Amino acid sequence: MKQVRFTPIETCGLQVREPQEGQTESRTIEGTPIVFGVRSVNLTPWSETREVYEVLEPGCITNDLLQRSDVILNLNHSNMVPDVLGRCRNGKGTLSLEMRANNIGCRCDIARTPNADAALELMRRGDITGMSFAFEDDYEDTENGVSFERTGEIHDGKEVWLRHVKRITGLYDVAIVTHPAYEQTSVGVREQSEAIDKAIEDQLKRECGGGSDDDKDKRGCGGEETDEEKATREQAEREANGGETNAEKEAREAAEREANGGETNAEKEAREQRELEEQEQRFRECRALRMRMQARRLNDEIMESLSY
Repeated sequence: MKQVRFTPIETCGLQVREPQEGQTESRTIEGTPIVFGVRSVNLTPWSETREVYEVLEPGCITNDLLQRSDVILNLNHSNMVPDVLGRCRNGKGTLSLEMRANNIGCRCDIARTPNADAALELMRRGDITGMSFAFEDDYEDTENGVSFERTGEIHDGKEVWLRHVKRITGLYDVAIVTHPAYEQTSVGVREQSEAIDKAIEDQLKRECGGGSDDDKDKRGCGGEETDEEKATREQAEREANGGETNAEKEAREAAEREANGGETNAEKEAREQRELEEQEQRFRECRALRMRMQARRLNDEIMESLSY
């Protein structure tokens, strides 16, 4: 399954190289479209139960894969001819890809085409700074290809998981992107999100398929939490609720409603505050009305005295 990932702006380093001696301008661009060991954006933004971040493990892309791949540098992952800026086929071409310890760098003398000229000018101005890449991983190999890790973290009430990519089987393009965040809202990304959720559910089923009940409890099977996960969740809830877990907060509010005729203390205080403000507003309106009536009577008396 072909997938697209955005490289964070702060790490991709997209730039136009300075002109060399004797050149009037440079058409060489450099960047880092693929970074290892860094969490991606949330891959499951539609999920109500978990957040999944991806980490490309060092070694998931090999020199052998780079040497036998046909990789295009393009605009916004478009393979239309006007949007192609360069190409690396079997390790050679106008695009060069360099394997490094923590990332893969790219360098390209981009074509002299109208779209390339426009992109180059926007990069010089700093209007375009993002990169992403399209790839395929060995997701069916859950041991050596892709694996999922439950971190024990809780964010916004959701479990945090990591998707470890250990082997990439295809590299298709690296792209200069104008609006990388938009990629996270596409239909294709939603389909990938659902596929990731399903893969995690499948892994949980496999993990819970055997072993003793104690082993299952330790793994958190059947929707249950481990002691460590429960402690982490409760700590996050206390930080969010001013020292209470969600269960403690719900129990306190239930007791307050029972004592206050259906309101919590906070709701009662808010209602009383609104009533006080409304009372003060009515008092101000009545005082303003009395002052207008007094002014009108005074004005009538003055007019009557002037008539004599």
